[in-house]
Amino acid sequence: MRIVMYHADSRGRWNELCDSAADATDGHLWQWREIIATSYGFTSFYLVAEEPNGSPIAALPLVKIRSRLYGTELASMPYIDYGGICHHDSLTTKERERCDRSLFNYALQLGKAVRAKRLHVRNLELADPRFEVSTEKVTQHLGLATSVQDQFKRLPAERRNRIRRSERMGLTHELHPADDERIFDEFCDIYSANMSDLGSPTHSREFFRQTTSRFRDRISFIVIRHRGAAVAAAIAFEFRGMLSLPWSGATLDARPVYGSNALYWSAISLAIERGCHTFDFGRSSIGSGIFEFKRQWGPAARQTYWSTYYYRAGAKAPRQRRELQMATVLWRRVPLALARAVGPTLRKGISN
Repeated sequence: MRIVMYHADSRGRWNELCDSAADATDGHLWQWREIIATSYGFTSFYLVAEEPNGSPIAALPLVKIRSRLYGTELASMPYIDYGGICHHDSLTTKERERCDRSLFNYALQLGKAVRAKRLHVRNLELADPRFEVSTEKVTQHLGLATSVQDQFKRLPAERRNRIRRSERMGLTHELHPADDERIFDEFCDIYSANMSDLGSPTHSREFFRQTTSRFRDRISFIVIRHRGAAVAAAIAFEFRGMLSLPWSGATLDARPVYGSNALYWSAISLAIERGCHTFDFGRSSIGSGIFEFKRQWGPAARQTYWSTYYYRAGAKAPRQRRELQMATVLWRRVPLALARAVGPTLRKGISN
């Protein structure tokens, strides 16, 4: 077995491996390499374990994130929930372990070569004993009924009541294709305002433009309106029978009319109508308000393992630095126009 690095001309071989890997996630899709390079200018290193005959059997996508605040990081994968290593289905447990060890050995050496401060991997399984592991984040998966009506009956009574209230208050939902320019603008405006309220910089419009363009067959926009005005919006992303909302937002006007409830119910309904078996609520921190909101829909929590190797002894995760925690508080006070202008420059350096 050898470890090689795949470049642009290897896209087809990468996709063939991921298609044959049951543990591949949406984070292993090749398009992320193109999206991140085009929108933020960051270099990717797509590592592959190959048999002596050249057959790919395991893969680890990595992106080099440069940040003045956080320092250089190799991440798998930045900005989204999942990454890590995927394996050809034919591998035995021992063969997978051998591939993992070789790929991580190569990745650790690569991190030294590019002078990274850390190597960060977002996995659904424990990655490597040399990494520090955080179990703060979980994802929540909701198994779906075969009809919207049956799914509604399965919801906790409190959720059903809120959905009914949103309907009585006149909320409507719309579904739009990924190339709808007017809806694209509405989504970006709502999302950036929502992130500002949360104290976090937003992704650039170019990042979202590249994402919707390169995943147009997987993406739809969902918009919730009240009296004609958009109060909530999301990007719905489909992968292997699972639908998720990787980016969503709601205005302050959405709160009294249960706009977020209407948004998520619309997304769950869409997933069922498209024949999906699972709705992925995405990552959140256990005990947080977002976690509790998602938990109340009745999903099953699945542990995620955010594993980090620090190249300097005693180093801490960036989020643990006090000055960066204070920056979140201060960011909420930045005027929205300035946050939209400056935010993407900061956001691209934050792998979360």
